[in-house]
Amino acid sequence: MLRNISAFRAATVMCAASLLSWSTTGCGVKLSSDSGPKVDVAVDAKAQVQALVRTMFPDLSEDELAAITGDISLSDLLALRDELDAMRKEVVALSRGLFDTSQERVDERKTALAPHNDGYPEGAAVLGQVCTYDSAAGRGEIRLSGAFKGKEPLMLTADQLSLSIDGAKQAFALDCLAGGPSVDIVFLIDITGSMANVIGAVRNSVTSFVDRIAASGVQGTLSVVTFQDSVGVNRTFQEPAPAQNYERSPFHTPVSLADTAAIDGLRAFVNRLEANRGADAPENLAGAIDFARNSVIGYDSSGAPNVIGDNHEDPVGTSAFPALASDRQVFVVLTDITFHGDDRNAGNSSLLAPFVPRDAADILATLRKSGTTVHVSDPSWVDASTEPTSAKVDADYWATHTGGLGEDVVSGYSLLDLELVVVADQSGLTDIALDRVIETSCTLGFAASLSANAKVELTLAVDGKLSTSLLGVQRY
Repeated sequence: MLRNISAFRAATVMCAASLLSWSTTGCGVKLSSDSGPKVDVAVDAKAQVQALVRTMFPDLSEDELAAITGDISLSDLLALRDELDAMRKEVVALSRGLFDTSQERVDERKTALAPHNDGYPEGAAVLGQVCTYDSAAGRGEIRLSGAFKGKEPLMLTADQLSLSIDGAKQAFALDCLAGGPSVDIVFLIDITGSMANVIGAVRNSVTSFVDRIAASGVQGTLSVVTFQDSVGVNRTFQEPAPAQNYERSPFHTPVSLADTAAIDGLRAFVNRLEANRGADAPENLAGAIDFARNSVIGYDSSGAPNVIGDNHEDPVGTSAFPALASDRQVFVVLTDITFHGDDRNAGNSSLLAPFVPRDAADILATLRKSGTTVHVSDPSWVDASTEPTSAKVDADYWATHTGGLGEDVVSGYSLLDLELVVVADQSGLTDIALDRVIETSCTLGFAASLSANAKVELTLAVDGKLSTSLLGVQRY
């Protein structure tokens, strides 16, 4: 009898230890029906694992629960629980701080922008513009992002635009995303601890955002790339970390905007993201952009781009991001901090060697050649340098050099400020007008010979009123 009691206690202690701080559901001890005073202390391991996973990740569906628990051992799960438990405690303070600051900033923003039509143009205007020139092909391209007439989206037509180079009028072709070329929309999401509220807002608004985009006639794909100081470490937060204990940075490959089931799967992916670690700054946005655009993580030992999947020097746990195949690409950055610049001093000390990104100029060159536009949603109070040779660079750098929105231009604010996403309830992505910015984006292509000092003028005519922009030329 004493043996029976001791065995029962041992099994009970084992069960309690395995579910400490989470749940005691699923633990059981069965008395043996065999003859003799034996106690079967075997606990249903699968039930234990499922119970523990359920308490750790309550938003999982039954199918997701079954898929995860089929591949993870109890010992790995206990280690994962301990890891996430510690990180989640840090996240509470980090995300709360960002939310409180954001709420204050939104209140300030409302007052500051009241005389400026809430940050929208007073008349008709295109908010993001950039001109690039392929000198070898003799082809120019002007990317236009976010066309508005007041607060209403403005669907541009060719007869509203005129282009001149050094005073001579030029022929051009206009392609707009609403009903035009296909586009790959890639969300680049900072998943450090303070971003917990942002992930929630993105999760809640993905479906409504896609519905709005699809209704506008935009066709293409949606995908997600996450980053901390790592990028491309495609381990979910329901799996053990790689042996090197790199930060996780899972991604979701592109799915069609027209595929409802696939979009639901992407939304479930966002729903399972964790925001953790990252108490230091800056983060690896440059690496995330290079990974999403080129499936590249830094340089290899020969100084060439390290294309993931083609190189034996790939960081452990990383896997390739598929090539983007639509006619256009639009990246949307969601971050609350600066990114690692090219200066590799103590300010970049948190960046592990396998994840040091290529120089910003090298990455930017690939964005220009591919016609990729980057929109940046970061806090209006993050106003660091936009000089890529510094250690910490404002994420606005990518928007200003690709014709995207995000630069703080009206009283220190932009339409895409992150604080609007943080405090949103269900519609964070549409609260920052992201759907309208994308659906009114166009590309104007032309053939010409452009000198380094060419004078490129673009004129917009709406309701009899003209506005002319003088565009600098980015050559490659």
